[in-house]
Amino acid sequence: MKTRGRWRLSMMMALLYAVQGSFWPLLGVHLGELGIDGRWRGLIFASQALAATLLPLGAGQLVDRLMPTQTFLVLAYTAGTLMLAGLASGWVVGAVPLLATFFLYFCVIMPTHSLSSSLALRNLEDPRREFASVRLWGTVGWMAVGWLVSGVMLALNGGRPASGGMPEVFWMAAALSAVMAAYSSTLPHTPPLAGDTSGLANLRKGGELLREKDVRVFLVTTFGVFLTIPLAYQVVPGYLAARGMPRGWISTAVSINQVPEVAALAVMPWLLGRLGYKGTMALGLGSWTVRYLILALHPPLWLAVGVGVLQGVGIACFSIGGQVFLDGRAPATHRASVQALFLVASTGLPSLLGSLTAGEWLRRTDLGADAWVFLVPCILDGALLVYFLRGFRSSQVSIAERPDASRAGVDAGLPQRTHSRRGAVASVGDLMTESADG
Repeated sequence: MKTRGRWRLSMMMALLYAVQGSFWPLLGVHLGELGIDGRWRGLIFASQALAATLLPLGAGQLVDRLMPTQTFLVLAYTAGTLMLAGLASGWVVGAVPLLATFFLYFCVIMPTHSLSSSLALRNLEDPRREFASVRLWGTVGWMAVGWLVSGVMLALNGGRPASGGMPEVFWMAAALSAVMAAYSSTLPHTPPLAGDTSGLANLRKGGELLREKDVRVFLVTTFGVFLTIPLAYQVVPGYLAARGMPRGWISTAVSINQVPEVAALAVMPWLLGRLGYKGTMALGLGSWTVRYLILALHPPLWLAVGVGVLQGVGIACFSIGGQVFLDGRAPATHRASVQALFLVASTGLPSLLGSLTAGEWLRRTDLGADAWVFLVPCILDGALLVYFLRGFRSSQVSIAERPDASRAGVDAGLPQRTHSRRGAVASVGDLMTESADG
């Protein structure tokens, strides 16, 4: 695809991630100010994970069979705009209405994260080379809107840790969502590619990889790690606020997490080449463990903010590196099914349980005085690091190097692309990666 076409897809990624990034880092603080207790806050955050859990069972079927991808994006972000405007206007109040609204919102929006990547991959001439540079702008969009939100909050509150300003934040999110809906109508036409295989059948085929020990070890580790991830975006913002950080700066402070993710998309080939799968993912696990340990020791505010970079290192090295590993192990005809399996094992069920657990912790603890809430995830991630190091033995194997996988694509009559780069490192471009903020 020509450079102009890549920039169109890059703008799509930036807008998509900017919509959620505009309100997500401050949502926990906002819910607390509304008087929503910890248990209900946990349920509201868990609504995103529940939507992600349901995603692999049917989210892609509508686009695969009935409508172009860009049309789905237009409809999804139009509906999302209306719901965000309702939140901004103050029409939605109370724990139950807020839970219902956010659950409906994420049911509509969560599929767009993978579908936008699918649209980009289908419209790039060489996805392996070009997709990483396109997906990078999603992270940039999340970071940029965080700075914009901080500027608005500081202008409204004069830098004081005051309440107020969230209606303006939700109006910003609604405006960005409306822009995303309009912009999606200009994206390349991406018609359905209906297939004869059902979503459940694809999941069963993806599950065949569980026979491999390294895949089982990785997915078990992933499940355990993502039980603790909700702390990064549900507990930490309130923790920083309780330590005296003005609310206007919280969004900017949390955006530090994305800096290593941006760097990782550029240096992932080098990391995998020097450290391999095992070393790269172990680096991510160790980063999470160290971060929670430091937070548990009740550090100075500047250090509590600074260790946020370790969250981005964890997401980049373990989550993105793990997706490269799974992509290399998957048959050419079932890569999407394997990535769906990863979604359930990460952003889905464990994030749902982790969000509920984080809500109970918020209900029972005072984050301003009790930083030991971070000790449990520190111990769990440390134990998972040991388990991973003892059980994972994989070498770097890629689709291009596996005769059975490449042959499957030929036998199925799939179009084949040729690439000058070979090996697992080249698979980075095919990934549908997550932001460090979830």
